[in-house]
Amino acid sequence: MSLISTYDVRTWMGVEEGDESPNAKIALLIPAIEEFCDSWTNRRLEAARYLTDPMYCYLDGEGTRFIYAPQYPVSYVSSAHVDNEREFGASTQISADDLILYANGKIYSEGEVFTRGRRNVLLDYTAGYAPLVGGTHNTSVSTYPIPSDLRQVMIEMTVMGFKEGMSSVHTVVSGEQITKIDKFSSGSMWRKVLDKYKNFSHFLQGRAE
Repeated sequence: MSLISTYDVRTWMGVEEGDESPNAKIALLIPAIEEFCDSWTNRRLEAARYLTDPMYCYLDGEGTRFIYAPQYPVSYVSSAHVDNEREFGASTQISADDLILYANGKIYSEGEVFTRGRRNVLLDYTAGYAPLVGGTHNTSVSTYPIPSDLRQVMIEMTVMGFKEGMSSVHTVVSGEQITKIDKFSSGSMWRKVLDKYKNFSHFLQGRAE
């Protein structure tokens, strides 16, 4: 599943109902656009479960009661273990009732401390946004629907990719003057929106609170 659909893009393009001719090309563009947005924001925007993933599940404890998940927003934490021996048995698990989740990926423990260590915390969690289908989102996928501004930028980027190819430069002709507008120049809407969702949690990890 993707955060936007061929239907979303067709609607924005004004394609008549029943005309399925652009579907194949749109379907190829959508994952490329979403991957670009993931790279720009330094996070995976679409909801996924992270279970024993070496990049996103094994974290360094800092001796505090909180830790930041590399992917966010976090909808669910299935389990959290703290173990300096890195065996992560049942006795090292923090009770789910003791965990408080924040939209920015912060996970606060009212029970055990995330003791200082290297890759001594194991998180099994679900993070990211769910797509909107028929104006609603599947809460079993994520408790957070994709924000409307981010969704709109993805749709517009896909439409531009469909019409002009995968390029961030759009050429506007006004009389005899040709002006090139970089869609990702400072101050542009696309850049402002994508910058808004950039992942800076790694700067917060060691911060005292």
